[in-house]
Amino acid sequence: MRARPVALALTVGLCLLSRSVIAGDCTDDAPCGGKPALRIGAVAYSPAAVTIFEGVRRYFDSHDMPVDYVLYSNYDALVAALNEGQVDIAWNTPLAHARYHLLAGEKSRTLVMRDVDCGFRSVLVARKDAGIDSVGQLEGRTLVLGSEDAAEATVLPRHYLAEEGVDLDDIKVLSLDGEVDLEGNPCSSERYVLQALLEGRGDAGIIGERLWNHLRKERPEDADRLVAVWTTPPFSHCVFSASEGLDEDLARRFTDLMTKMDPTDPQTADVMRLEGTRVWVVGSPDGFEDLLEALREGR
Repeated sequence: MRARPVALALTVGLCLLSRSVIAGDCTDDAPCGGKPALRIGAVAYSPAAVTIFEGVRRYFDSHDMPVDYVLYSNYDALVAALNEGQVDIAWNTPLAHARYHLLAGEKSRTLVMRDVDCGFRSVLVARKDAGIDSVGQLEGRTLVLGSEDAAEATVLPRHYLAEEGVDLDDIKVLSLDGEVDLEGNPCSSERYVLQALLEGRGDAGIIGERLWNHLRKERPEDADRLVAVWTTPPFSHCVFSASEGLDEDLARRFTDLMTKMDPTDPQTADVMRLEGTRVWVVGSPDGFEDLLEALREGR
């Protein structure tokens, strides 16, 4: 993984620790009310991250389960923090979760996911004027890929295309990885892939199925310039990851409270709306098997 600055995490973390102590003499050795404090880690992928996790903190506190959160500037830092025990649970992208799983000796827990994270698929879309009707016609063409840290926009598409018999060395790959700052939000790279296609910079590209469906509904004039050629097998997307050694009671209570969030409840409505979900579901390791295989193979 690439080394990146973690100044934001340190700054936010110090602010949070200061707030906890000032609020009621709470420390790591003596949490508020004498109860164990669960520390959640996440990446400040947008200004809304503070709203989301402050909402999570207040929701858990109202159910007599004190938690705190630490925001990091990128997923490499978050993975390291989870591995080093600086946080107990991490809100991870699929690639961050898979990297943590391997770093931890192939032992991890998948606690909670959004409904939209289950059965996620990526779509190979091509410009209609490129005349591409199958993955076999990618040879010699330019394929646009997103962030190297995006499982859905780069890592898994490479893996699945290779399984389809596509020789990636025969394709001209236009990687957008170095063009925009996606370190804090690699999952947004599919939007740049789409834009590059519409600008004629490539013949085909990989985007998420949800983005493709949204484009067809909200921007049909742009969708009409493209054609869906191929869809990947389903896989899992974002997940709350934890170490295998997380206390069973804490894991159970965290999962129970997250899956009981109600999008119509004013206390949790913003959290769920900003995370784009109607319901949180119990996580499963099953949807990460292909991604782990891709990482082991170095794709």
